[in-house]
Amino acid sequence: MLAYIFLFVLGISPALQAVFDLQLQLALQRAVLFVCLAWLFINAYGAGLPRSLGEKKFYPLWAAAGLSFISLLVSPFKGYIFNEWGNYAAGLLIFLFASFLNKEERGKVERAVVLGAWLVFAVSLLEAFVLENFLAKPPLTNLNALALYAVMLIPLALDRKSWLLAGAMVVLVVWTQSLGAVLAGLAAAGFYAASRLKGKELKENVWLLAALAALAVPIFYLLQADSVAGRLAWWRSAWEMFAARPLSGFGHASFTWAQAAFQAEGAFREHSIYAHNYYLEFLAENGLPAALAWFWLVFAAARARTGLVKYSVIAALVHSLVDFGLSVPANFWLFCWLLSSPSEGAGVFRPSRRAAGAALVFVCLLLAALFSLDLRSLSFEKARGRAAAAAAGGELSAAETELRPALKTGLLRAPALELLGRVSLADSGGAPGFRSAVYYEMALLENRYSPTAWSALRRIYSQPGLEPGAAGLERRRLEVFK
Repeated sequence: MLAYIFLFVLGISPALQAVFDLQLQLALQRAVLFVCLAWLFINAYGAGLPRSLGEKKFYPLWAAAGLSFISLLVSPFKGYIFNEWGNYAAGLLIFLFASFLNKEERGKVERAVVLGAWLVFAVSLLEAFVLENFLAKPPLTNLNALALYAVMLIPLALDRKSWLLAGAMVVLVVWTQSLGAVLAGLAAAGFYAASRLKGKELKENVWLLAALAALAVPIFYLLQADSVAGRLAWWRSAWEMFAARPLSGFGHASFTWAQAAFQAEGAFREHSIYAHNYYLEFLAENGLPAALAWFWLVFAAARARTGLVKYSVIAALVHSLVDFGLSVPANFWLFCWLLSSPSEGAGVFRPSRRAAGAALVFVCLLLAALFSLDLRSLSFEKARGRAAAAAAGGELSAAETELRPALKTGLLRAPALELLGRVSLADSGGAPGFRSAVYYEMALLENRYSPTAWSALRRIYSQPGLEPGAAGLERRRLEVFK
């Protein structure tokens, strides 16, 4: 059961990532969750649950999941990101439950991953030579994310002696022209060579290490100044986010929404939805306790991994120093699969019927709550689309009517208020926009870190005659962003 959902999710999600809309995202998240829960209950009432569920190596996983979820609950951006946390949770479930697959089941999943890689390569060929939009709209949404995917597949392909696939993935890396992916590949090869520095192989591998270092030099030389400047600015924004909320963070996947508020004046102003450093991004979004638990788990699991696949994990970890590939769900799920290894725990246990029944009731309530949130989220997305269409057609009152029901849902209140502010500002026709200011001020009461509300209010209060409002706004902003 587990193998089939994993082979489906890991095999198909990379090719679908470029069209990864909310409905598809929720469908894959819930599929992983439902099958894992079903597996637990079937085994609880049948052959028994593996005792390895309670292994110490999984303690950091439970800690990371719980602390990251708390970060979501207290996040000022939770109305924007609560669906995104499911991507992280699905990765944790893949890592955990992949440990309970036997060798045959893991082989099935790996074959599906290989077929998925060929599908991604075929889509890349189609976009490059038929549609001619490979650079504009590559698989996995971005060239750097695609490059990381290819780098992670190369050691797996070599381990399976699939030379053609390894060659195809190298072609993708060359096409993407991702210097980060090349550095990650060189680092992984360097770790592999270093692991063989013993006995008669010492001299041979010393020369290999020297060659890898020599190859890395021109890579650094080719780095473009604007690319470096952008990363430095995004890293600084992530660090400022962390400094503002070091314990709880802003919630998983919140960098997209919070980054603009933490950009330094006069800094490189290009907006990015990722920090281009997975470690800083995770720290800023989830807080220090969750980050310690998660990275303890990741590095412990990477150290325990064996075979050439270990170097897929190393490449991903190195790539994550300078890029955002693991923030892309399909890459993250593949990474969690590659990171997992068979559990060494022995034996099974059967919970009492009373405990299993109580757990079943709790899970049913949880699934009902998630289903309700899914419906509200999808309804809001449709209302957002209808409001945008109405606003574009000049029917601004109709646009407001579409968005008002979301104000009754606490989780969606802040996003709805910001959208209402935007619609009202467009309706003001160049006037000061008092009604819009009311909406944006209400949005700040919901989320005092909202860059959208601060920026809009600054524009509104910059109009002649509103100088006291502008001064007061700046004073309030400095109290928040100290």
